Amino acid sequence: MKQKSIYSYWMLLPCLAIFGIFFLLPAVMGVGFSFLNIRNVDFQAATFAGIGNYKNVLTDSGMNIAIKNSFIFAFVTTILKVTLGLLLAVLLNNKLKTTNFMRTVFFLPAVLSSVAVGLIFTAMMHPANGIINVALRAMGLPMLAQNWLTDPKLAIFSVAFVEVWKWTGFTMVILLAGLQSIPEHYYEAARIDGATGWQKFRYVTFPLIMPAFTNALVVNLIGGLKAFDVVQTVTGGGPGTATEVFGTLVYKSFGSGRYGEGCAASIILCVVILLVVLPVYRFLTGKEVEM
Repeated sequence: MKQKSIYSYWMLLPCLAIFGIFFLLPAVMGVGFSFLNIRNVDFQAATFAGIGNYKNVLTDSGMNIAIKNSFIFAFVTTILKVTLGLLLAVLLNNKLKTTNFMRTVFFLPAVLSSVAVGLIFTAMMHPANGIINVALRAMGLPMLAQNWLTDPKLAIFSVAFVEVWKWTGFTMVILLAGLQSIPEHYYEAARIDGATGWQKFRYVTFPLIMPAFTNALVVNLIGGLKAFDVVQTVTGGGPGTATEVFGTLVYKSFGSGRYGEGCAASIILCVVILLVVLPVYRFLTGKEVEM
């Protein structure tokens, strides 16, 4: 028994080594670099900056805009992805002839490249030649055609739509797994008591999928707060700073050779995510019930 136990622990070493090399070590180095003045990868000329990089990031003129946009983006995308994902999961939990096909169709965007998705939607949302506005005009609804990506008031919501389109299917899979773990006898008891469809969902389904719901909401909330790839591909933070989020702010710090400030911004982003997500996670887990 002792030899088996030691053997099982040895099997963990490759995973721990990969995790340490590709996650822990870069994280520790990033914390260290955030206290240094590093320009253009010239590490030999690096000097100690103390908390200077953090001050520069927090006093940056684009910080307030990036924080506001990040929270708007995270709130809108999380609500829509979880709501639509739950609706699709409930619908596709039924035994239909096309259930497996439809699950594949809705999940497919999650495996597509974010860059490819961003480029496609950038073309589709072109104000003059984009397929969305062309279709609206063809249907006699020109008043609905908008400058989706160039109007500062609409741009952040247009990018959020792309994010929702891409990841709703992934959320659906998480919630679908929760639905399929509910024993059938709970629904049989509800039917015997004369419960309606809404009452079954409210008092049986939703309470029992709370663990899956919590995971889906937390994962999407984290993804929304650290959004980068879709925003950078579709708008690059523009027009102006209308879609500037924390991720693009970090990217621009690194892109301009301010590596110390980029690391500091990354650490600040991590702290912000923890401060937002942990209370939400603790609140939701407190609502979970045991089967």
